[in-house]
Amino acid sequence: MKRSEILRRLEERLARGEISEKTYVEIKGRYEAEPDEPEPQESSQVGHAGHAGHPEDLGMLIERTIRESVEPMLRGMPDLERRIRESVDPAISGMRFGDFGEGVQSRNGNVKIVGSGVVSGNPVRAHEFKSAGSGRVAGDLEADLAKAAGSCMFEGNVTAREFHTAGSAKVNGDLKGQEVHSSGSLSVGGDVEAHEVHVRGSMSVGGRTTAQEFRLAGGGNFGGPIEAQEVDIELGGDVSAPVIHGTEVNVRRPGGFFRGRCELRADRIAAREVNLECTIANLVVGEEVVIGPHCRIGAVEARDLTVHESSEVKERRPLTRGAIDAQAGYRGSGAPPPPAPAAPPSPPSPPAPPVPPEGPSSD
Repeated sequence: MKRSEILRRLEERLARGEISEKTYVEIKGRYEAEPDEPEPQESSQVGHAGHAGHPEDLGMLIERTIRESVEPMLRGMPDLERRIRESVDPAISGMRFGDFGEGVQSRNGNVKIVGSGVVSGNPVRAHEFKSAGSGRVAGDLEADLAKAAGSCMFEGNVTAREFHTAGSAKVNGDLKGQEVHSSGSLSVGGDVEAHEVHVRGSMSVGGRTTAQEFRLAGGGNFGGPIEAQEVDIELGGDVSAPVIHGTEVNVRRPGGFFRGRCELRADRIAAREVNLECTIANLVVGEEVVIGPHCRIGAVEARDLTVHESSEVKERRPLTRGAIDAQAGYRGSGAPPPPAPAAPPSPPSPPAPPVPPEGPSSD
């Protein structure tokens, strides 16, 4: 099919609202940059497969757009670039863009956005929510699986058993789920509550972050405390949090010739086992504390303390009973976590059977 015919059909689809203006401009620009070729004289199937609206062609375009949105985030993080790429690529390849169609689809409890689209609801309920390209959810989202590749904006709260993003994702409200996995950039305006949180790239949270397992490889900014059984931070950029509390806290900087200057800043860090590198903190509390290289700590309360020669600890104190748990929480982060639900009331005991009246005596 000639280029002029492709562009004419593309304009018709734009006029009918079948494709977005952004998709139209990108496809048009690509075809205008290519030399016009004579139309093959055989097989009408070839012309169909090459036309811009075909799902395979649209899928390639979306995949390229997603990769272009991820590229800027990889700059400035040379130490983590390879590992972030390794996690972004499977997320992109695992999404079959040709199956999406165009715009927004809703079928059998599944919602899909391809290219550019908006889904609204109060809330939006779906078994699976998938977005490829540029998507937006106007309202809260409740889903078993939420998966976004490219750029996606969630204007309300998100509740999902599994939440996966590759690229750039922003949640204006709270994010709750069992699993939270992000490759690229994840921003949450409220609280994050999950069983496991794994982020490669950058993470920003306005409120409290609560999890059983928290792993961050990159940089981050946390307005509230990070509370998890296991906290593992691999510095690929600066990280700041008022309080970090857990059972095990590990902060390290990856090796490599091109590693840049990066550090963790916190007011208080408390855990039974603490292992820190490149950390600035006012207070560190733990049973076993290892202050690795390039740290500046105001005071350390520990039973067993090791300090690297390149680090500075201004004050060393013995660990007092209950000191670790006393450092949990953060007054500036909002209300404390809700209490455990009360035990259900015990069922009333069945009434005793009536006693039959005594008969006349036989004597």
